[in-house]
Amino acid sequence: MNTGIIKSVGKNGINTKDDVIFIQTALNKYAKKHANNTFPLKVDGICGNKTIQAIFNFQKNHVGISVPDARIDPNGRSFRHLTSTSPIAIATSNTASTKPISFMLNETHVTYASDIPENRRIVSAYAINVVKLALIESKMTHAVITSTLRTPQDQAEIMYKNAKADFTQQERLYGSAGDSVLAVYKANKTKSKDQVIKLMKEKIESLLDENKRTSQHCVTLESFKSVNTFDIGCGSTERAPGNFDKKALTKAFFALEKQGYIKKCIDETMLKNNCWHLEVVPNAKDINLYRIESMLIPSSSIARRYV
Repeated sequence: MNTGIIKSVGKNGINTKDDVIFIQTALNKYAKKHANNTFPLKVDGICGNKTIQAIFNFQKNHVGISVPDARIDPNGRSFRHLTSTSPIAIATSNTASTKPISFMLNETHVTYASDIPENRRIVSAYAINVVKLALIESKMTHAVITSTLRTPQDQAEIMYKNAKADFTQQERLYGSAGDSVLAVYKANKTKSKDQVIKLMKEKIESLLDENKRTSQHCVTLESFKSVNTFDIGCGSTERAPGNFDKKALTKAFFALEKQGYIKKCIDETMLKNNCWHLEVVPNAKDINLYRIESMLIPSSSIARRYV
């Protein structure tokens, strides 16, 4: 069961940054509600003398421990008292909600596009919750997954369709492996659609034999389980129920990337793909410790990345 912190915080504690931030935030909320908190702790993730003294005072004056150790352990007496009387809310840069994270996650929805078959609806619960954090941050309630795992056949069909619509734009999307598949399309585009797709598929398969990916989506099931690679469709999400804020959602995805919840985010909303490409390592960080720790990163500062 998730206890909210992973390691001990305080005197002689492990004091990891996320855990300290959690406890500092909780102490401030508790003091504001119960102890007329005039001098709140700085929420910086550093367990200094002021944080240790605040833990000591909390244990002595509110938990009733006669000889406090100035340390809060996961699911210990002090932790249970602190969180049971002062629920910890998600702390974001643009929302002042006091609802617990678990409640807020349940208020958001991530669904699959109707054309994704059941056997491809395999994005982990963790990755879906990461997307929900982005929705909460951007004050949205719904996002739509439009692409997950792709077979070589899937990849060939997608590349054929997009190359036929705008070959130049497709060239800008891919690295050397993708470019070699597009070269097959270019050399054979006068042939029938089925013939060209077959040749492109064969090229993709030969590249995979050399451990070269045409797309991050085109992987084995085992590889996908290690790193969930999927797209959130911009148009599909905009048409979903609830508010839509493209700029805010983009910033939220990049903030989560910076914090380590998302391994890689590529903003393709201005391209033909019209999506956010996400790569998430399941259970990379504790969802309940989510905090906006720094300024959000503007998408314009992100260099070209291959899909």
